[in-house]
Amino acid sequence: MSYFIRTNITPPQVWKIESDTAALLGVANPECCPGGYFKAQPGETIWDAIKRGTPWFEPAGENPFIPTHLEPGEYYPRMARPHGHGIGLWTSWCPDAEHHTNSIALARGQLAALTRQLDRICQTIHPSNKTFDTFGHDIRNLLILACTEVESHWRAVLIANNIRKDRYNTQDYVRLRRAMRLDEYAVSFPKYPWIEAMRPFSGWGNSSCPTQDLKWYDAYNAVKHARETEFERGTLRHVFEAISGCATMMAAQFAIQLELERRPEFESFFHFSEVPTWELSEIYLPPCAGTDLAWRQRNYDFLPPYS
Repeated sequence: MSYFIRTNITPPQVWKIESDTAALLGVANPECCPGGYFKAQPGETIWDAIKRGTPWFEPAGENPFIPTHLEPGEYYPRMARPHGHGIGLWTSWCPDAEHHTNSIALARGQLAALTRQLDRICQTIHPSNKTFDTFGHDIRNLLILACTEVESHWRAVLIANNIRKDRYNTQDYVRLRRAMRLDEYAVSFPKYPWIEAMRPFSGWGNSSCPTQDLKWYDAYNAVKHARETEFERGTLRHVFEAISGCATMMAAQFAIQLELERRPEFESFFHFSEVPTWELSEIYLPPCAGTDLAWRQRNYDFLPPYS
């Protein structure tokens, strides 16, 4: 059984297409709906049947149906993606967010604490390109806190998708980049409009050393394990990038970027100037008539190996 989205109509339609039948979903009885049901005759494919009965493959003959990655009602745990009932609404959503209210509240509180500490530092060090290389004990300590919070988010997503290990590393974490389109988020800072928008996960996974791909995360590892020799790498720029990474992970998991932008403790710090653009085949299709009417979890198919 396969599901497809018909794209040359507004809003797009969801179809269940098998070897010899095609049925429009979201209607009570597609067989009685004009243009809602097709059956192949002996010797023809279902695509031949649709072509025979409609002009949908015109004018160039291209197939207007694209296969979906997920069935209607399926979602990946702790991963926000666009969805739309019918499919007309294009807003990111996490179907299981209501089951993670405690985790969201804790993450929100931690991000607020990190933001307050950064704001306090910025009262002394005016953030700009001229001062971003400034370093010191408070800056180093905040970098460590922010990066451990990012790690906490990474692990939580992997665990929610049944990837369990005694010890994780960035070879595991970097698999989240594609699954959640992390490198497509950009964070700007309304309180400091002269600071260029930051893309904390840009370039992640472009090399065989994913730790080094993220300069702020690489610096965190250096100042955590070798403070005496690597102290200067814990810079204000890296703190801004790490805390932007925290905000990005919250948005990518639970689609709460608008909440972060509107809450008083965050609104002056975070604005998501860029968010991912998802392919139609990758979105969450809501449960509809003709399918299981409940949302159901499907673990993301990360690439092996995992122990």
